Amino acid sequence: MTALRRGAWVGLKYVTTLFFAGVIVQFFLVGYGLFAMKHGGNTTIDNAKSLDAHRGLGFILSDFGAILLLILALLAWPERRLRMAWILLAVLAFVQGILASVGFHHWGVGMFHPVNALLLLGLSGRLAHYAWTSGKTAGAAETAPPAAAPSG
Repeated sequence: MTALRRGAWVGLKYVTTLFFAGVIVQFFLVGYGLFAMKHGGNTTIDNAKSLDAHRGLGFILSDFGAILLLILALLAWPERRLRMAWILLAVLAFVQGILASVGFHHWGVGMFHPVNALLLLGLSGRLAHYAWTSGKTAGAAETAPPAAAPSG
């Protein structure tokens, strides 16, 4: 395995873990934002300042996080099943921002925003767990030398 692939794999482990932590923080931020909205008055979800932190972190995760996950997954080039899972994670992360913005005007689309968030939570958690507990680097089986036969 080349140094580039190894470096990308290490980066993918850390970025996936940070992404997973970011999704967890997003759930806290949306809870805070909704419950901190002023009761009465003319505050709606569209103009609630209490949701700004959720929106800002969501923008970072869905745009920059998705692109970074995709690039690192393509550079690390893990086995096909895992590569497809990381690409799916990047696509779902990018779609999350679209669901949120289109959901302002079309509730039929916006209702998938929290469902997609649960998918992001589960998939990023699973991939982060795999990356840290696999005990090997991506593609190690492809580049590992053959085992020596015991002599005796």
